[in-house]
Amino acid sequence: MKKISFILLIAGLFTIISCQDQEKGPVVLSTPGVPAISVPAAGSSLVLTKPDADKKVAFTWSAADFGMPLGVLYTIQIAKAGTNFNPLVNVASVNALTDTLKYSEFDSKLVALEANMEVVNSIDIRIMGIIPNSNADTVFSNKITMNITPYTAKDFIYLVGAFNGWNAGGAVAMNRSLSGLKYELYVNITAGNLEFKIIPNQGSWNNDMGDDPANTGHLIVTGENNMFVSSPGYYRVSVDLTNMTWSTLATTWGIIGGFVGNSWSTDYATLTYNAITGNWEGTFTTTAAVDWKFRANSSWSLNFGDNGADGKLDDGGANISTTAAGTYSVVLNLNPTGNPQAYTYTVTKL
Repeated sequence: MKKISFILLIAGLFTIISCQDQEKGPVVLSTPGVPAISVPAAGSSLVLTKPDADKKVAFTWSAADFGMPLGVLYTIQIAKAGTNFNPLVNVASVNALTDTLKYSEFDSKLVALEANMEVVNSIDIRIMGIIPNSNADTVFSNKITMNITPYTAKDFIYLVGAFNGWNAGGAVAMNRSLSGLKYELYVNITAGNLEFKIIPNQGSWNNDMGDDPANTGHLIVTGENNMFVSSPGYYRVSVDLTNMTWSTLATTWGIIGGFVGNSWSTDYATLTYNAITGNWEGTFTTTAAVDWKFRANSSWSLNFGDNGADGKLDDGGANISTTAAGTYSVVLNLNPTGNPQAYTYTVTKL
């Protein structure tokens, strides 16, 4: 009798254990398989243009493998190349293996990333996969890098003030080629003409912006004071419409380079502001071929070079090369011109 009872007990335990095993169900893989991007191709190029704003760019990837069918939410993420996705911008999230965005939509994400407008940017792209409301691991696809040229979708804004007789019709367009919603303008401000404001439309005072009296350095539309500098000078006026802030920097300009007897130690030549042309002008003499740059205030915190050797200046750009000995006339033009807007320079052998 005892033997039979013992056998029944063992059988009962086996049944309970078997039922418990069945109740556990399928198990999520401890190391899920990651998705892989197939479209667009790594190393490919994309030029976004405003006339093609309604065209679409497609993204396609393979499924993440969690070991069972699950509702995976995929997110397209972008970042500037080489930043390890810090910071990043989430482009779109879908429960599918493909998604398309209009050029205008993708361009707005690149603006949010503070990519440089109207020029080629190296952009890293990856896919993030998660199972919402679960403890499953987050997975990331392989990273691909594309060469993407965004377009400037942001509107112009204008600087008006005592420097131009408060003439809204003659307000000066600020340089909008900066990343994000940042703008700047270099302007010569003379004694007695120290105040200015921002207007969104040339010729109209509607929605003009000025300094917040309760939080100076910030912009407001209603109850604002005039923006101002404390003394005359040649200023860079900077505006950030994302954070609604503004600032100024007084500048003087010079040339520094690998000149014989100087070799990047101090400014080699000082430029002088020409109030008639609105340019900075000067000369230098070199006894050999030389590389050099423009910089402000005898400091490397603001300097210009030329990445394309095309006469257009780039913030922190490549050295400018003068290939032969001689005396040269130099003109630095910080009035933004062209589309996209750019600062320019000329070098003329005398």
